[in-house]
Amino acid sequence: MLKDVVSKLDYSNFDEIALVLFALSFGAIVWGAFRLSKEATDRFSAIPLSDAVQDPLPMKNEKASNMKEVQE
Repeated sequence: MLKDVVSKLDYSNFDEIALVLFALSFGAIVWGAFRLSKEATDRFSAIPLSDAVQDPLPMKNEKASNMKEVQE
């Protein structure tokens, strides 16, 4: 019975569906990369060169406290 069900399945549309899913995923990744701020891209680009371990995207509270320190 399972052989009959599997043999009657039509896989002709799966290649188009896979291509559309790939294109959507690729587009979302590219869109996300272009949305990054200049500060974030600078921090990401410095990761391979720095010896210190730091979070590339600080939390909002940390960012606010860093801005207070700069203003003082």
